[in-house]
Amino acid sequence: MRLSERCLVQYLLLMIIIYSETLARCLFQFDSKISKVGNFSSPDYPDNYSENVECFYNFIGHEFETLKLVFFIFDLEPPYTKGCLTDYVDISTITASNVKELVGRYCGSKVDTPLQSMHPKAEIIFRSNHIIQHKGFFGMYEFKDEKSIPPPVSTAFVEGCGGTETGVGGLIYSPGYPHAFPKDVECVWLIRVESNKHIYIRILELQLYGSIANCADVELSIYDGYSSFTFNPEIMKKYCGDLKYYKNVEERTQMSKRNRLLIRFKTKVTSEQKGSTDKIMGFKLVWTAVGFEFHGKCDQHVCRNSHYCLNSASTVCNVMPQYCIDKSLVCDGLPNCSEDDYTDEEKCHLPLVAGCSGALILLIIIACAAYYIYREKRLKAQREALALQLRQLEHSPSSIARAPPYFPRSRDCSIHGHLNATSEESFEVQYKRYPPTEV
Repeated sequence: MRLSERCLVQYLLLMIIIYSETLARCLFQFDSKISKVGNFSSPDYPDNYSENVECFYNFIGHEFETLKLVFFIFDLEPPYTKGCLTDYVDISTITASNVKELVGRYCGSKVDTPLQSMHPKAEIIFRSNHIIQHKGFFGMYEFKDEKSIPPPVSTAFVEGCGGTETGVGGLIYSPGYPHAFPKDVECVWLIRVESNKHIYIRILELQLYGSIANCADVELSIYDGYSSFTFNPEIMKKYCGDLKYYKNVEERTQMSKRNRLLIRFKTKVTSEQKGSTDKIMGFKLVWTAVGFEFHGKCDQHVCRNSHYCLNSASTVCNVMPQYCIDKSLVCDGLPNCSEDDYTDEEKCHLPLVAGCSGALILLIIIACAAYYIYREKRLKAQREALALQLRQLEHSPSSIARAPPYFPRSRDCSIHGHLNATSEESFEVQYKRYPPTEV
C-alpha cells in the first residue's frame, strides 16, 4: 500500500472515531410490567430530530407476551440507490431465548406498520448524520398475551379452510378432503396448547398436485407458531407431491419448540380425481399436545417407545424423555404417539372382548332366569288345573255311585258274625289243638 493510500485510510478511521465520539446517545426503555400500552418517538419530536444521534429503544415483554409496533408518523432522510445509508431505523425482534433477529432497516417514509411480533422483546435503533434532518417518527407499542393473537387470515368463504385448534389433540384436513381441493386458496390453522406443552404433528395422508417439483403450485407448510409470514418466517417443514417422497420418520413428523404451531396450505391449481375414486387428494394430519415425562411425573398416559431429544443441537443426545399425552387420547383410534409406538392403542381390544364376554354371560343368565320363571309358572298352572279337576270329580254324581261301601274297622262287630282277629299266640294254640294230618 502506498503512503498516500495509507494516510487516507488512517484519516477515515480517525474521522469515524471522532464521529462516533460526537454522537449524542439516548436510551428509552418500555417494560410491560410498568405499562402494556404506550408511545415512543424520535428525539425532539414533533420538531426535527438532531444531527449525529444514536438512540436505543428497548421493549421488554415477558414470557408468552407478544409485541405490536405501530408507526403513525415516519419521516426520515430518503434512501440512496444502495439503500438507507444516512438516517435510518433498525428494527429487531428478540426471542424468549434472547436471540436477536433483524426485521429490517427503514428510512424515508416507508416502514412496515403495523408490525406484529410474536416474540416478547424488540429493539429499535435510530441513527442520524449531520447533513439533513427531518421530522422523525411517532408510534405506539402494545404488549399482549399470545393467546389473544389469532392466526393469519385465510381465504374467505371456503369451507374447512383455516381456523384455530385448541385442546389436547385432533385432526386437520385439506378443504374438500378426501376429494379435490380448490384452487387459489390459502388456509392457515393455528394450533395452540397449554403453555407447558409441545405440539406433535404426524402426516397420515398426503396426495397433492404433481410431485416435489410442483411446490409452487400446491404446498403444505409447518411453521413455528412464534414466527411471522411477513418477516423472519421460521418454517419447520414443507411438503409437496406425495407422502411416498418422505420416507424417513423425521420427515413425516414434527415437534414444536413451544406451545404454538402454524399449518399453511396454499394452492394455485386445483386437484382433479382421475382413475380410482379411492385415491386420496389433499392431506390429513393428526396433532397431539405432548408433555415430556421426567422421573415418573406424568399423571396421564406415557408413550413407552416415544422419546424426544431435548438437546437436538448437540451431536450426543443426553436427555431423551418420553411423551406424556392426555388420557382421553388413549383408544381414540388415532396414532398419538410416535411412529412404531402403539401403546396408546394396543390394549383397546381387551375392553371390547371383555365387554362382549360380559354381555354374553349376562344374556345367558337372563335367558336361564326367564326359562326358570316360565317353567315354574307352567308347573304351577298344571298343578292348579289338576287340583281343580280332582275337586270336580269328587263332587260329581258318578263319583258318589262308584264309592265303595263303608265298613267300620272294629274288632267287636255285633252286627255281623266276624271272628276276632287271630294273634300269634292264638294261632299257636289252635295249631297244637288241631295238628295237621297226613293224607
